[in-house]
Amino acid sequence: MPERYRQSYDAGDSREHAGIVGRRAGAAAYVELWRRLPQGDVVCVVADDRPGFLSFISAALVVSGMDIVSAQAYTRAPGGGRPPEAVDFFRLARDAEHPMPVLGTDIARITGLLNDLVTGDVTIEEVVRRARPPRSSVRGSSTRVVFEESPDANLSELTVETTDRPGLFLGITQALFRAGVQIIASDARSERGRVTDRFTITELSGEPIRPARRGIVQLEVLVAIDAASQG
Repeated sequence: MPERYRQSYDAGDSREHAGIVGRRAGAAAYVELWRRLPQGDVVCVVADDRPGFLSFISAALVVSGMDIVSAQAYTRAPGGGRPPEAVDFFRLARDAEHPMPVLGTDIARITGLLNDLVTGDVTIEEVVRRARPPRSSVRGSSTRVVFEESPDANLSELTVETTDRPGLFLGITQALFRAGVQIIASDARSERGRVTDRFTITELSGEPIRPARRGIVQLEVLVAIDAASQG
């Protein structure tokens, strides 16, 4: 696992996460409830990494009536000729007037939807059409979409700050996919109605985002945020 994972989790956490990864056992995608916290239940999602995978997860969560409170996305190299593996953590809250914990039936539904998306049995558009209309959200609030300096010259870091709203994370990850970039890592936080999403991204070729392309990426994300605000 990358260094930033080791900075966030201790040895005990790592052993628990390794157990979850092992229980994937060759499934196209595996979802397991890791921990219940006062601020929301944390689920771990494991699958082969691929461009657009975070959009798949976001769509499955939106359709299952879940809000993403925070998200951390990591990629590990299993070795042995196996493809890179995504190990992602999502702190969730139910999209409802009266919050409830994440149940086993929720995990089963999210897993089923995610497997259908990964295997290509359904598209994101087909899945999202099943979702109930989102709650109304505030429009006209300040939004910031900026590229920031990355410690690694081969990577680009995009920060998105805006008012949180249903379907926002899904919209942003889809926008990045449409812009032709891949998400290497993600750290999303929501607090008091404001969300800060930080994405480490590259071109599909693995090269950093060229200055001439940055405006296109920012525009795609801004359009997605506006669309989410309109429901």
